Amino acid sequence: MTTPLDALIAALHEAASYNAAAEAPPETVVWCDAAGEFLSILPSLRERLPELLTYGEYDPATRTGPAVWIRGVLAGAVSEVGWPDSAVPILYLPGIGREVLKGAEDCPQLLQPLVWFTVAGNLFGHVNGKDWTLRGFLAADRGALRLNIADDSATRAALAHAAARFCIRPVEELRNRRWDADAFNVLLAPDLDADMLDWMNGGFTEKADTGRFAAFANIADKELRFDPRKLSRQDAAGRLAQRKGKWNGIWNRFASSTGYEGIVQLLAAEEPTDLLADKAPFPKVNAQEEKALREALAKLADVAPAEAAARIQSLEITHAWRRDTVWGRRGQAPLAYALAQLALVADAKALPAHDGAALAEAYAEDGAQIDRAAMAALAAAPRELDRVAVTAALRVTYLPWLDDGAHALQELVRIGKVRLSVPSPATGATTILFVDGLRMDLAQELVRVLSEEGLAPQLRWCWSGFPTVTATCKPLVSPVAQRMSGSATTTDVLPHAPDGKAATKPVLFKLMESEGWATGDALLAEQKLWTESGRFDEEGHALGARLAERLAAGIRDAADHVLQLVRSGRNVRIVTDHGWLLMPGGLPQAALDVGLVEPQGKRTRCAMVKPKAQTSYLQIPWSWNADVFVATASGVRCFYASQEYSHGGVSPQECVLPIIEIASKSERPDISIVQARWEGLRLRIEVQGGADSHVDLRLGAVTSGPSLIKGGRVLDESGRTSVLVSDEHEGATACLVILDDDGRVRAHRTLTVGGE
Repeated sequence: MTTPLDALIAALHEAASYNAAAEAPPETVVWCDAAGEFLSILPSLRERLPELLTYGEYDPATRTGPAVWIRGVLAGAVSEVGWPDSAVPILYLPGIGREVLKGAEDCPQLLQPLVWFTVAGNLFGHVNGKDWTLRGFLAADRGALRLNIADDSATRAALAHAAARFCIRPVEELRNRRWDADAFNVLLAPDLDADMLDWMNGGFTEKADTGRFAAFANIADKELRFDPRKLSRQDAAGRLAQRKGKWNGIWNRFASSTGYEGIVQLLAAEEPTDLLADKAPFPKVNAQEEKALREALAKLADVAPAEAAARIQSLEITHAWRRDTVWGRRGQAPLAYALAQLALVADAKALPAHDGAALAEAYAEDGAQIDRAAMAALAAAPRELDRVAVTAALRVTYLPWLDDGAHALQELVRIGKVRLSVPSPATGATTILFVDGLRMDLAQELVRVLSEEGLAPQLRWCWSGFPTVTATCKPLVSPVAQRMSGSATTTDVLPHAPDGKAATKPVLFKLMESEGWATGDALLAEQKLWTESGRFDEEGHALGARLAERLAAGIRDAADHVLQLVRSGRNVRIVTDHGWLLMPGGLPQAALDVGLVEPQGKRTRCAMVKPKAQTSYLQIPWSWNADVFVATASGVRCFYASQEYSHGGVSPQECVLPIIEIASKSERPDISIVQARWEGLRLRIEVQGGADSHVDLRLGAVTSGPSLIKGGRVLDESGRTSVLVSDEHEGATACLVILDDDGRVRAHRTLTVGGE
């Protein structure tokens, strides 16, 4: 495959030829280039022509030096410079025409040591006795290439800049088209949008790449009516923000990225030109809107819940558009994102209060989504000043809804329509994953993540035990719950194992192991296994409202644990001990009546009732001994002040627990494309780990393009197959796709039809 560079090298070698019968061998090939048009391709020539010497400032690394040094090199007096014995040295003289050397009397003194070589060497040039110009060599009718190149000053300038890239392209690709200044500019700077953004961002300068910058400037001047040689980056930012004409394409490129901080700073100095102008491109407008939203949310602390809900819905109408702007996607509109979640909270419906099952079903179906929205609003606003605003909105909308739901459930418990003491949900399971503090909203998100991983989790609910604390409820959901009992004199609401020891974690694990349950890892898929994941409760007590920022990572960790178990061939049941309440700024405080004892510090929503003590709070039998009563704080109140995270009492969030069932699925082997080789228009394919997988070849560089083969193919037991493609697609880009039985892409590779 010949390139102009190949042709130039061949011509230089040809210039060294001579008639051995009548001539002496030339001492050198003298290549004069008066305008220095070949300078840009000199680095490529030096790589392939060790015999190439250049006249100029002394630089032995590039075999460049003054005339005296060159004369010494050609005389063999400089041992550091050499070339193959069969090669004839080539002397390149940029900025010097042959007429300067031939006119010995007028030749500058510094060049005179080279005059001899016009006699003892061969001159490289056109057959008409003139030096080659770059365009002349490429386009001359009597030359080797005869390319169609326009003959005007703009084209010659553009060619000089683009020569290094132009001369390494196949000649067949360069023929059959006319090359003018525009064509050369596009060749050197093919992506105007990217170049404009790089220039505006400060990473692309004329000094760094003169040729590319010149091409870019010419294209920008022609297509955008913007000359970066005359106008500033700030001028460009103004055009970019207006997004008119082809600037809209440049904006779209910028908006789809997360970089270009230099451009962000430029845009920060721009403002809309009039009231009707699109405000989306201006970061200053977004910042002003965020400030206004922050102030509006903070003011909600002083209004009634119904009025606050109405204001939030109005703010949502005003600010929703900012989530779709580049500033929203760059994280500069956190309150606009939080507002979408606050609007869901503000629209929350009361849970049914007439029946326990109806309340639990409604909570699992709709109520947990309100909890999830509240947590998402907090997570969207990690900065303290934004969190204050979100907190104000949540306290006036979310807190009353929580309190109403808790009162409704407490009343159902009081009148006996809900009993907070259930058989172990671990019954019948062989692999149990205990996730500490997996509230219903987190369970629903975990189900979504597992579904995206190709699993089919089934979610149901059950009532918790009471009080809703780990000491009581974790043993209750264990597979050895039936072997434990509660003491009538308990002070820590821990049940006891058959040997009388309190069911702390070591005791509980030892009891499970005595019943044949592994409590860490199990080598065999059929072995019973109790394993644990999640730190939601631990982090809630430590972080308070900041727990909201950790939920996504915790769910991902739990999902990874599930995937590991399921792919090892296990059917998994996920259980938890209790849910929790979270309110930034703290849950309301309840007075601890005389005769109530709050056990062990963390259980701020329940209290032990001393014998014969009187209390106005609802008293509920302990799940492990009906003779022991525990009081629960009313609504969502806590016996301790300033508790942002709490559990132990009675509310849908604490008491409606998720149970998730996931069927086993053998782990899919890793699949990789080992070979995709064309033999004409037949593609031979080999895929490691792909036996019996489906194969398709789709038009374009994406996996979703139209198929180029009828009916698809299936890899044989060795992972091999072949496909034949119509010649109408030869040279087209196509995507080889390997799919599993469910049609999901397992591996893919972009190819050129019929290519190498």
